[in-house]
Amino acid sequence: MKPLLSLTAPPPSGEIVLCSVIIPRRLAPSLTARLRAALSDEECARHARFGDDGAAGEFLCGRALLRAVLSTWASVDQHAWRFALNAYGRPSIDAPPSPLHFNLSHTRGMVVLVLGVDPSVGVDVERLDRSVRPLEVADRFFSTREVDGLRALPVEQHRDRFLALWTLKEAYIKARGMGLALPLRDFSFSPDDAPPRVHFEASLGDDSRLWRFARIDLPSGHRVAVAAKVSRMRVHHEALDLDTLAEHVGLPGTVPAV
Repeated sequence: MKPLLSLTAPPPSGEIVLCSVIIPRRLAPSLTARLRAALSDEECARHARFGDDGAAGEFLCGRALLRAVLSTWASVDQHAWRFALNAYGRPSIDAPPSPLHFNLSHTRGMVVLVLGVDPSVGVDVERLDRSVRPLEVADRFFSTREVDGLRALPVEQHRDRFLALWTLKEAYIKARGMGLALPLRDFSFSPDDAPPRVHFEASLGDDSRLWRFARIDLPSGHRVAVAAKVSRMRVHHEALDLDTLAEHVGLPGTVPAV
């Protein structure tokens, strides 16, 4: 059987594993049943409540991916992982004990997962062909600096710049574990820099020197942004096949616990 991951152990501090899986709009019933085998009873019930096939598939693939990857690095049954939510709804590993931290994101056709031993890590993914009104949304949520930079570009570049900013901002607020409780106007990205740089307003109470960011455009037509509170960051990208993931669902952990 093909290994699920090329990395045989969790990465050290400053190194982030990014797993991406291309998924169809609708999963075949046999595949759905197989992936559900990894989920907890609560997750299965939540999956059943989704009315939209696309959203249901994204949730199912994300949770199956998370559990399968965690058990690739630990002798823990996939069902045994338990997750807790913080006050803002961000999930983290509750049991069994693990040094790993994770974040999930999904959009039509793609699920992504980031993992690392550093606590503050976040990810966002968006379709590059996403329908959006860049200036309308930016005027409502972005900083003055970001809006001015967007307006200075030709109209045909607005969507690309908007998605660059949006994914970076989403990755950051998810890494902070506070979501939209953080005002998006209080920090500004310079997405053309490599790597991207951020400026925080004093009101945000954060230090830009503590953060690292990465932008990745995938061949599938998706844009990913990763954020981590680390002194340096290296991203290992694992592009996983959905069929390979399904083959690993339900397998017990076979390596020493991390």
